[in-house]
Amino acid sequence: MNQRREYRNSKFEILNKRRISKEFSSWNFGFLIFPVILLVILSSELSSQTPDKTHSFRLRTVELRTALDSLIQWYSAPLIYLDNEVAGTRVDAECYECSFEEALQRIIGAQGFTWKKVGDQMVIQKVVIPPSTVGGTVRDSLTGEGVFGADVLLLKSAERSSIYRWCSTNQFGFFSLRNIPAGEYLLQIRRLGYRTTDIQLIIPEGRDLVRDFSLSEHSLPYPEVTIEGRRSAFSALEGISRGVYVRATPSDHNQYLLEGARIYNPLHFGGVMSTFNGDAVRDVQMIAAGVPPYYGGRIGGIMDVSLRDGTGQGLEGSASVGSLSSSLVLEGPLTDHTSFMISGRRAYPEFFLRNESSKEKPSDLNSTEITGKLTHQLSDNQRLSFSGFVGRDSYWNSVHENGSGLANSLRWENAAANVRWSGIVSPALFFFTSAIYTRYGFNINHNLLSPTGGSFVSEYSIEDIAFRGHAEYFYDEYHTVLAGVELVRHRITGRISEFSNQIAPMSLNGLSPWELSLYLQDQWRLVPTVLAELGARATSFIAREGSFSAVDPRFSLLISLRDDLRFTSSFSAVNQFIHPYRNSGIFLFYPSIFLYPSNKSIQPSTSLQVSLGMEKNSQDRYRLAIEGYYRTTQNLHEFVFDSTKITSLSNALILGEGDVYGIELALEKRLGDVTWTLRYTFSWADNQFDELNAGKPFQPRFDRRHELFANLMYSPGERWTFEGIALLSSNEFLSLTPREIAAAPAQDDATLGPRAGLLAQYAEPIDLNGGRLPGFQRLELRVQYRFSGFGLPIQTTLRLLNGYGLVDPFVWELRQNSDARLRWRARFDAPPLFPLYPVLSVGIRFSS
Repeated sequence: MNQRREYRNSKFEILNKRRISKEFSSWNFGFLIFPVILLVILSSELSSQTPDKTHSFRLRTVELRTALDSLIQWYSAPLIYLDNEVAGTRVDAECYECSFEEALQRIIGAQGFTWKKVGDQMVIQKVVIPPSTVGGTVRDSLTGEGVFGADVLLLKSAERSSIYRWCSTNQFGFFSLRNIPAGEYLLQIRRLGYRTTDIQLIIPEGRDLVRDFSLSEHSLPYPEVTIEGRRSAFSALEGISRGVYVRATPSDHNQYLLEGARIYNPLHFGGVMSTFNGDAVRDVQMIAAGVPPYYGGRIGGIMDVSLRDGTGQGLEGSASVGSLSSSLVLEGPLTDHTSFMISGRRAYPEFFLRNESSKEKPSDLNSTEITGKLTHQLSDNQRLSFSGFVGRDSYWNSVHENGSGLANSLRWENAAANVRWSGIVSPALFFFTSAIYTRYGFNINHNLLSPTGGSFVSEYSIEDIAFRGHAEYFYDEYHTVLAGVELVRHRITGRISEFSNQIAPMSLNGLSPWELSLYLQDQWRLVPTVLAELGARATSFIAREGSFSAVDPRFSLLISLRDDLRFTSSFSAVNQFIHPYRNSGIFLFYPSIFLYPSNKSIQPSTSLQVSLGMEKNSQDRYRLAIEGYYRTTQNLHEFVFDSTKITSLSNALILGEGDVYGIELALEKRLGDVTWTLRYTFSWADNQFDELNAGKPFQPRFDRRHELFANLMYSPGERWTFEGIALLSSNEFLSLTPREIAAAPAQDDATLGPRAGLLAQYAEPIDLNGGRLPGFQRLELRVQYRFSGFGLPIQTTLRLLNGYGLVDPFVWELRQNSDARLRWRARFDAPPLFPLYPVLSVGIRFSS
């Protein structure tokens, strides 16, 4: 009755309704005919499930559940459906003499349902339309290169003030936004140095959107990339960059990457010249804390440099000629799908390389580098690139003293080549694979010009062949998974003279360790304002001399309370299996840095670092940042000096531990005619070795207690730019006098441990602070004037530099000693803040 009442209340009519009009009045006759009636009913039931049965109906705003129940009654068909799926849905349908399947299609076809037959039953299912994915690459409108670190925001067209979804582009400019319902949206892309771009998007149901998006550059000049001693910085407009230096860490513990290829020693003599030609560089990423798991192998920081792809619009280039260096950059298309970029630079700072107090012939230095990249578009979403780099430096000087002389010839070079295939597999999956070759080596020749004479030669090289695969999968709006594998074969050869390293002659031939690393990271957006990165890097270091394995956990957290306020924290663990040797005391300028692998006697170094920071922005104009950090290092490597009993590298090695902690405060103004940066860093470092200082902690030579950096730039118009840079650091330590050193209590064998007696063999007493570097002072003033000549833009630049990096800061001293390791020392004579030396250059840009 309930079912009949529901039908009666519904607005529908049944046409050509069949009724049974006969009745049997005699029970005797019914008894005889009962078997026949049963047979007819059974046959009718069977025939009702055949497509021959038809029915006519008309439904108006009927609940879908009622319509389906009607089909069950009319056709005697077994239908199965879920009440919660059909609840609230109403249908309008009509049909004349329709079969069961035709009637079912008329009723559910327009309601987002489908059916399938399971045995003798028909199962009704709701058609689930998957949400869409919006992905693609953000490219520079002029060069076509991917823009790294751009913010991609998806806003509802009706609510432009509300951000529905957002993400950032990776180093290739790729991004992906998952699980986007169909509708109209506004896609907003913004990046400092580019004009904000708004794109209207209509996302259809069940369709993904993959395309390239362009950003036009804002009128902000791009800084050069400079590494100065232990500091990684930008020589201009540092306030706009993301550059930071790695606290209390020597430069040879940092990792330098050019297009993913390791560059072991990219420093030019003095550091006043930019490490790479700024006109060839697309982007620089500096990481001092929160190291992602796809980086590994160095306990210091990361400097990752990417090159320009080369424009596809026409032949373009720039050239500059100056008193310090000259350079040339060319870029353009080779074919419709292939572009190139090549850069060459020659530096000749020997004009300045003279210590003011020396009467000797000025030192001779020159530097040459060639950088190139070839990019081919395989398809709309895939690219193949080849990049290469060759850098060579040479330094020559001589010194004469008391009838003796010393001539030093030093040459060092870096080379790298990288073949990379990158592309988009799907709107949510990005990948790249690389095959990389890199080499670093040096050749050092010392000639003693004395009656006893003597020539000492040192040669060294480290070659890497690496294969790397990397993938980024944007799983949903909450998780992005990064994973990869890297296999590196190192080949180390060399013979180092005792004169160069001041310890003992060393042979490094026949070392070919393998390094296999796997890494995984989940970028987990817990809530729209909280992003956590959890990952790890597992490494196996395999060599005949000893094998090691380690897992480095990595974690970072970003909390964005507002668009202009965010907090960061991080934890990083790094194991270092290839170590830099430096013992001459002048490693910043003297390229005797060589690398040696871990073995059974040389343990890997392990570093743990935590950081906590806050950043406040004011409409992209002002930025205030505060960060505190702490790092501890176990199995820190150091070497004893001038011992006459050292016979090998492992015999000279001592292991200790070091701690560094501090706080950095930065205030910047990033837009406007006047931009500036002010940064102050306070840090505290101490090392501890059982064999040194009676096992008590002491301040290492890399400690910089206070450091103040200031940069000011004023651009009153399009033609003129005025800029000043100052960097001052100080060290607080106690320098012992010879009398105080002599009065120091002697260390017994129990204090020295297994190396008892080593320190007694030193030719002179050790001052733990004597080898520390003095305060660093740098001052640069710059004036730029731009004008047009011959229809081309021309820029003239006058730089006034203090002596750091220009004047040779080392005074070589000769000694009368039969031991070749003790015949020389180099005393550091820090250049003063004044006078300032002028450097003039003229640059021009051209295009076809």
